[in-house]
Amino acid sequence: MERLVQNGIDVDPLRTKLGITKELRTDRDISIDTKHQIQFINMAASELKDELLGFHLAREMDAREKGPFYYLLSTAEKLSVALDHAIRYTSVLHEALRVSRGKSPSTIEFEYRGVKRYLDRHQMEFWITYALRMSRILTGRDLIPVQVSFIHQRGQEALEMERYFGCSIEFGAPKDRIAFDPQEADLPVVTADPFLNRFLVEYFENAAAHRMAGRVPLRIRVENTIMPRLPNGTASIGNVASDLGMSARTLSRRLAEEGLAYSAILEELRSNLANQYLHDSDLLISEIAWRLGYTEVSSFVHAFQRWTGRSPTHVRRQISGDADRRGE
Repeated sequence: MERLVQNGIDVDPLRTKLGITKELRTDRDISIDTKHQIQFINMAASELKDELLGFHLAREMDAREKGPFYYLLSTAEKLSVALDHAIRYTSVLHEALRVSRGKSPSTIEFEYRGVKRYLDRHQMEFWITYALRMSRILTGRDLIPVQVSFIHQRGQEALEMERYFGCSIEFGAPKDRIAFDPQEADLPVVTADPFLNRFLVEYFENAAAHRMAGRVPLRIRVENTIMPRLPNGTASIGNVASDLGMSARTLSRRLAEEGLAYSAILEELRSNLANQYLHDSDLLISEIAWRLGYTEVSSFVHAFQRWTGRSPTHVRRQISGDADRRGE
């Protein structure tokens, strides 16, 4: 929000457009739900013409802005303990974000609960960048991850991120994750304070106990599972059901109980992603088709015409014309 103000952009129309009430705008103790956070940062990125807004915010912000959560991590004994705290208590800070261990103790994976992953790029890039930045602050070392990956796609603008991370970044991956060298987990935290840390752990334990975990809608779980499988052409109901720990028959039945069908969810997700990708002028139509899991461009074109009544090329020209009229 400060970035918008600094650039002379009035934030009130943006918040009004999202239905954010005056009470939410002025009361810092009232949090805005994750879906509106994602929508707002997407709109802000468009207004600022900053394709990497989430990354830039995490890189440049004062890490202490996260309040007690920052001090919880910065008073831990060593990096592995700080990562344990992040895994256990991030949900207190952000109700829809879940952090978990990967296959190795130094691998941290991120996912959303109850929020459609395809809607977001900026927030996830913020959190993984923040994780790296905090790790560097805590240890006083310029740590270089051994792996960084995101479910969403990026183009050439990702080179700036890779320079900061110090490693190549995989986009269109199955998981949002960051991994460090296992030996770095034992690095001491330079600001460790065991007495304050015990107090903060108790504080966050109480906060976690009072947070009710809502049930994630099945449709969102299905969409978030489909998305990373699309470019590989493996988004069959059997594979998705297996990822969700059930059989294809069980998934079909549970969807039917909610008035849904797997094929319709897949079609709508592809349609939404197609419209999102067409706004990226650097993406060829053939690359969009591949990202959506089509082996032939003609199959994508036919599907898009079925969804919208227009061709992808026509829609892209219209988007480009609208942008020219706005002076972008």
